[in-house]
Amino acid sequence: MKTDQAYLKELTSESRVKQPKKLISSWVQDHRIMPPGTPYPGPWKNEKTPYLIEPMDNMSPFSPVVYTSIMKGAQLGFTAAAENIEGYWMEEIPAEILHVSATEKLLEKWSNKRLDALIKSIGFGDKIQAVINDAKSRKTGDKVFSKTFPGGALDMASAQSASDLRMDSKRICIIDEMDGAPLRLRTGEGSFNRVAYARTLAWGNRKKIFEFSTPTTFEKSLIYKRYLMGDQRKFHVPCPHCHTYQELKFKNLVPEIDEDGILKVVYYKCSNEDCGELWSNYDKRKILPLGVWKATAVPKSVNHRSYHISSLYSPFGMLSWTELYQEYLNAKNDPDPEEAMRSFVNLYLGKPYRTLGSRPDVNQVLENRGQYFEGDIPYGVLFLTMSVDVQTGSKTDPNNPERLELEVKGHGRDYRTWSILHKVFEGSVTDAYSGAWEDMNDWAEEGGLIFKRDDGMNFVPEMCVIDSSDGNIAPVVYQFCNRWQNTIAIQGTRALSKKSMEGIDEATRSDIKKYQISRSKKSGDNQFISVYTVHYKNMIYNNLKIKRGELGENPPAFCDFPADRPDKYFLTLTAEEKDVNGNFHAKGRRNEGLDLMVYNLCAADVWLMQKVNDMRLVARMNGANEFQYMRLGFKDILNQLEHERARLK
Repeated sequence: MKTDQAYLKELTSESRVKQPKKLISSWVQDHRIMPPGTPYPGPWKNEKTPYLIEPMDNMSPFSPVVYTSIMKGAQLGFTAAAENIEGYWMEEIPAEILHVSATEKLLEKWSNKRLDALIKSIGFGDKIQAVINDAKSRKTGDKVFSKTFPGGALDMASAQSASDLRMDSKRICIIDEMDGAPLRLRTGEGSFNRVAYARTLAWGNRKKIFEFSTPTTFEKSLIYKRYLMGDQRKFHVPCPHCHTYQELKFKNLVPEIDEDGILKVVYYKCSNEDCGELWSNYDKRKILPLGVWKATAVPKSVNHRSYHISSLYSPFGMLSWTELYQEYLNAKNDPDPEEAMRSFVNLYLGKPYRTLGSRPDVNQVLENRGQYFEGDIPYGVLFLTMSVDVQTGSKTDPNNPERLELEVKGHGRDYRTWSILHKVFEGSVTDAYSGAWEDMNDWAEEGGLIFKRDDGMNFVPEMCVIDSSDGNIAPVVYQFCNRWQNTIAIQGTRALSKKSMEGIDEATRSDIKKYQISRSKKSGDNQFISVYTVHYKNMIYNNLKIKRGELGENPPAFCDFPADRPDKYFLTLTAEEKDVNGNFHAKGRRNEGLDLMVYNLCAADVWLMQKVNDMRLVARMNGANEFQYMRLGFKDILNQLEHERARLK
């Protein structure tokens, strides 16, 4: 990669066009006057916001940097820096410029309040005119979303306006608050930033892209993705006491709170353990001008610099550390702390927010282990189901072998459940007649699926479901299902459409479909169940929070587990996090226990519905009218089962 000096020498010796004599940071100090109402009215001074110098100078024609991506906090001045860049390219070396903002409303506000003030402050107003030969023309070249001047034009576009983004070739592209707009264009042309980048392609490595934004979430933030593609620079400042250079971090803020809980002042503690001195907010006046940007990663391309900076660097006279920490306390005590903390992390720390999600407290779930042991059938169990999770394993992780994991689940009244057995068969899962499949079949034939209650009553699973979500293993699953009675393949889905003629889902008394039994050519015309996993995971996580009853019978929907069930099972049962949008994410954790329980609850609903349909058919054959037989439901089946399973005297 060429150094900036080498690149400058090459430009000045070979270029035939006039080159500006100054970098942008130098030019702006001689030209720009900040208007009243801004934090620092009057002539622009770089020492107020020294962290803006390098990003602005990246946009000078001398610099080999093409892409400058900035993930930032609020109150730092990057909008003003973008305006400086545009003023420079209008005045010093006229060019075609594209300014993109999230919405048309924001563009209009920026154009009227900020851009017009910039043009006036640099004395450029008389040059904004239509460049035409016809002296009688009434065209002025000065429009709300377009400023024309000799040698170029500044055009403005909304991130969602496909027609505006398809403008003529542009050398300079500024994207303001890129995370404030939907990523994809409504016209289906892909992400708006890529459409904007395409306008600069004709300029090769002489194009300049300047993009900045406060981020949103790890999953959705575009500026965060762009930041990761660059060299991830951090601004380091020296301690006023020991002179150790360091990045300012929120965790080093030291609040001083009085006895009434009122925040009085906040200091910053030096991160050098041998120093640990406290800095005041006033110290920013000394340390910021001495700061330097340091790269922390290798960029995906040599001409891409990226930056992260938080509002801790907001200059003296703007956002103080005390004000910033008060915003943190306000978020912490907000009626909706999740949303408030997300805003704080985005706006003030300049970081994407990682939704921690909600998970059951595994320690509380561990307390749900009861007074029975693996393989026992407690009183209250009315019927059993069994689910099998197919794991293809990892060739590099000895703790994650190929295997089948199964769980037998007991079901009782009011959605009470008991985990009866959890068992693992290690071995190949690619052949339905060998490996783990054959071991599981042998175990079943030897009586493994017969469970005896204390009074001698036998229970066997009424239905078995086997995971067929892995398309490569699905044919093997269908083949094995044909070997066993009352066994059907099952696969998870995030949504199920419900036809208007379909009635209420008996599983939950809801008009939202929770499962669907289908056939397809892919399954070899075998039946399979599609299960809406979010519904069952919500049910499980709610039920796992229910505490054991103190006076005998446990509360409705209580989940009971054997006293000797290992702790590691419960880690897989509570592995997934539920985010604010209601979605579940394992985030790399093993989640077999949760999948097995989802499949078992669905299997119970499917089997009960089959029994209800059988009961309705008999009732109809015996002369019941439509009202009478349609009233039959799960409760009637459970009553019948309870009578059949009554304790022997």
